[in-house]
Amino acid sequence: MLKTFIILFILSQLAFGGYQDNTEFDEKIKEIIRTRANGDVSFLRRFVNADGIPQGLGNRDGFNDSYCYNITERLLAHSKYADCTKLQSLNGSVVDLNLWTGFDIFKFSVNLLELKNVDVEMTYRTELTYLYFSAFRKCDNRPKLLVRGNLRLKLSQGADRRKIEDLKKVCNKEMCEIQKNEECHFRHSIKNSDEYSNCRHVYGDMYFNSRFQESQPGTMDFRIDGCFVFNRTGIQFLRPIMRAFSNCSRSHLFFKNKYMCTDQLLELKDRWKSNNVNVTPADGMDVKCYQGECRGGFVSENVKDRYSGCEVIRGNVLVTEQSGNVSERVRDLSYAHVINGSLHLINNTSLKKLTLPFLKEIYSTQCPALVIQNMSNLTDIIFHSHIEFNCNSTGPKVLIRNSPKLYLYHQTLEQMRKAGAILDDFNSETDTYSENSTFYLVGLCVLIVIFVEIAWALRKNLLFPNWIYRIFPMSIKRKLKQKQPRKKKEE
Repeated sequence: MLKTFIILFILSQLAFGGYQDNTEFDEKIKEIIRTRANGDVSFLRRFVNADGIPQGLGNRDGFNDSYCYNITERLLAHSKYADCTKLQSLNGSVVDLNLWTGFDIFKFSVNLLELKNVDVEMTYRTELTYLYFSAFRKCDNRPKLLVRGNLRLKLSQGADRRKIEDLKKVCNKEMCEIQKNEECHFRHSIKNSDEYSNCRHVYGDMYFNSRFQESQPGTMDFRIDGCFVFNRTGIQFLRPIMRAFSNCSRSHLFFKNKYMCTDQLLELKDRWKSNNVNVTPADGMDVKCYQGECRGGFVSENVKDRYSGCEVIRGNVLVTEQSGNVSERVRDLSYAHVINGSLHLINNTSLKKLTLPFLKEIYSTQCPALVIQNMSNLTDIIFHSHIEFNCNSTGPKVLIRNSPKLYLYHQTLEQMRKAGAILDDFNSETDTYSENSTFYLVGLCVLIVIFVEIAWALRKNLLFPNWIYRIFPMSIKRKLKQKQPRKKKEE
């Protein structure tokens, strides 16, 4: 796709004697003054008039501009053309300003008066802040003015807008395409959502690769005149991407993004027309996020909300020393009911407690289904009381090694032993206590109940202290005497 720019930029204002406090200067112009004139601002006086308006060098004494006319070269890459006030090509030429230095671009912008059969190209100049068309006044109908994708360029002010409209009158108005405010272009792959948070228009393709690991990217409330390319990203939820209005002449590419929700991807294809979306899956696993499913994977402190609200996790879940401090991240796992894969906790010193109260089953195709190894600071693991550990291959279903501070509650330990767990280097005292403490407590409660029952039955025949009778008062039932009827006196 041809990306053509005609960019004539210089200072917004330039005082004759020096900088003004309220004047913004392009960074490239500052660099020109520093490198070409050792910081002397008066160096620019030869290019501007007393009011600071660019006037160019014009016809200088001894300057032969014959090479500026009847040009036969297709690409005008030499900086000598920056001194031309008029450029005329026989068969059509292109001035590639990207090959020039900042000073040559500045000279070109203030010198140029006319173009004939010449296009001017400047592709995505990120330092561009102004468009100033004070000198340029004439061109034929051929040149196409295309100003797009310059993030720093602001065209909201009335004066800037009038300059653009004047240029449209000089060159064919129907061939002028001027960007709107807050339009962006991305020459390199995008690392995080902050890079496009202020964009309202995007010109060109947007590339996301493995460096983009946000589970839920920032909302894309913009129009993109280009295509999306997602290559092995960590993106999971696609709802923010669906808000973008795309104008893609080819196809949007989704290549091996293993965390992406399958159902949301189908919804996106339906919204953007399936023939414009090319998907290469990472594997054959379907993850239906609308039904509470998530894709398993590597748990990292740098990736937020990967498992937030997930009830079913498809794939292995792995926590290692490379995960960092995942104490906050494992909280997202607390809603999980089923893990269709294995759970591995290995060599991580930051994790002290893992609470998965709703987790009823870990079902893995490879044994073991649960591995806890070298977790030196892990003290507690809480599962559902009836959790099941299952795997299809041979070998132990649960493996715990070198985790001296770990305490297992009786029900969890019992379930692990039923699954044939291997508990190497496990704290035997903690193990024994967790298994026998329940029996001790139950036995003690039975003895107390028996003692109370016996004492209550014998309370009448035993002599207890007075305070016991105050707590448990007793009443003695006595047999009532029957009244004898009075005998009648004999008359």
